Amino acid sequence: MDQLVESHTQLTYIDLSTLSLRRSAQQFITPPSNILSAFVCGSENASVSELFRPDSIEMLHLRSPVVLFGQNGTGKTVLAHELLQRWCKAKANRTSTTTDGTEFARVLARSIKADDMARFRQVYRECDALLIDNIHDLITKPASQDELIAILNDFESQEKLFLATAPELPRLIGLNASLQSRLSCGITTALLPPGKESRAAIVERLAGDFPERPSREELLKFSDKIDGTPTASQLKGLLLRWAHQKRIDPHSKPNPDRQLGRITNNRTVPRANCHDVLKYVAKELQLSLELLTGPSRKSGIVRARGLAMLLMRQLTDESFDAIGSHFSGRDHTTVMHACRKTEKELPEDAELIRIYDKIRQRFAS
Repeated sequence: MDQLVESHTQLTYIDLSTLSLRRSAQQFITPPSNILSAFVCGSENASVSELFRPDSIEMLHLRSPVVLFGQNGTGKTVLAHELLQRWCKAKANRTSTTTDGTEFARVLARSIKADDMARFRQVYRECDALLIDNIHDLITKPASQDELIAILNDFESQEKLFLATAPELPRLIGLNASLQSRLSCGITTALLPPGKESRAAIVERLAGDFPERPSREELLKFSDKIDGTPTASQLKGLLLRWAHQKRIDPHSKPNPDRQLGRITNNRTVPRANCHDVLKYVAKELQLSLELLTGPSRKSGIVRARGLAMLLMRQLTDESFDAIGSHFSGRDHTTVMHACRKTEKELPEDAELIRIYDKIRQRFAS
């Protein structure tokens, strides 16, 4: 739909249908996927809906750098991409570059080694807008931080836009003082999990895709039973589990709190190691470690491999690169794609849900 922001009662719906690859865009990461066609903003994210007002989009470069921060699953990456595209669309011939912290550092190191900084700066400095997802991945990359400061200085003197995402405010994520100072010159906006009213709206929208849609009364009761702050992805998982249980036992009563405890990324879960995760996934799916970590592209093995990668990412402190080293040296972009794909498909795969929950509970015990 053409309408940019649709308001209803106390909620604001930010349409996400404009996400598409422009010919004037260079993307070095996999574009984010959406579980809904709109981002639901309640009072907890009022500052987010303000950013998407047409007059705010038009003048967004004057508020640059723009940093969206929040826990995993709150939607910061999707919204950063949406902001980027709307700003580029507001004026003809605007160009953009999209990357993440790890890829930015990798390309910079390769450009320095190849003595090809001219090409690097053409891509990252001559664009009209630059988005760096997960900017905190630059913490251990001082050369990349210095280069980013130079880019921000260039952007400041021109009508250019810089966007970034991070799990917390820049001053808290270990970047050097100069870069922290540059990032603090713009606007920082927190993304919070949906509040009670937003949660009910998300549940109702998600249920619209179900073959047997529960009644509105059932959905409201289900939503009211949920404590805590689940993200939209976690709400989808809860709903799918509930729908599955209803098919098995139509008279069962939902217990979303118990289910939420199984799928929420609880920070108290002890750190595991990658070898243990591999061992348990291989055992549960009756695969050898050689098949699981090898080059096979058979669908069943790819499915198991994605589950192992996602669990490694959630249960260990290993980077995407380090995780890839356990799978015949696969690179970080392959691991990122596998994790995102598995996370998206997990709620719809009963067997993987069972194994996922079982392994997470194994390390929580």
